[in-house]
Amino acid sequence: MRTHKARTFLRAVAGLAVAGLAVAVTGSNLAQAQSCNVEWTGNAGTDVWGTAKNWSTNKVPGPTSDVCILTAPSTGSVDATATPSISVNSIQLGQGVGLAFGSGTVSIANSLTSQGYLTLFGTTLSATSVDMESGTLVGGGTIESSLTNNGYLGPTNGETVTVTGNYTQTTGGQLSVNFGTTYPTALVVNLNATLSGTLSVGVNLKRPPKPGSTYTAMKFGSLSGEFTSVSVEGGGTVNYTNNSVVVTFQ
Repeated sequence: MRTHKARTFLRAVAGLAVAGLAVAVTGSNLAQAQSCNVEWTGNAGTDVWGTAKNWSTNKVPGPTSDVCILTAPSTGSVDATATPSISVNSIQLGQGVGLAFGSGTVSIANSLTSQGYLTLFGTTLSATSVDMESGTLVGGGTIESSLTNNGYLGPTNGETVTVTGNYTQTTGGQLSVNFGTTYPTALVVNLNATLSGTLSVGVNLKRPPKPGSTYTAMKFGSLSGEFTSVSVEGGGTVNYTNNSVVVTFQ
């Protein structure tokens, strides 16, 4: 064991994204990186994914669609929460643009690449890869893929983000978790976790954890590396076991 010494909702997430983008590495313009055959226009004047007029083809994206969302609606986020099942070929999310998925399934035949901010409301999302070049991912759900985090990953209080593949956090990445007495593990990685960057652990200072109490912030199948920076609100230590990251509060 090794020891080291932390739509109102959518608008709130938009504010969080600003902080996440400030600490992330900015990538190149996504539209230049890959081609798109369906682009978000917002011409219907709403933020709803399922409205055909909001798309350049005047059709809701389908299985052959390479989707680009490079401009944000007035709410800051494209709202796909009311669409129970989404199937596309790929998704690219631009800088400062939000995309929120609901409790249904999102099937992406190829990749999801993001420089914006993603929200999962109990979503099951499958893809060949999910790459957070910058920006944020918050909420809870299952990512049936490998996940690379070069931005800000913040499972919502009391929620778990499960990654069925590998998880890679770069030097520019941050994992932010919050402790509550009934909260489950915030991040579960079925395969290997390659760690770098920052771990931030928050607590409710009005109801702080008892000294010596522990919280399993993360679980994984195997581990490579460690966080290069750790912050525990109120003080504490972070311990690495063979299959978990455990916080001990002071």
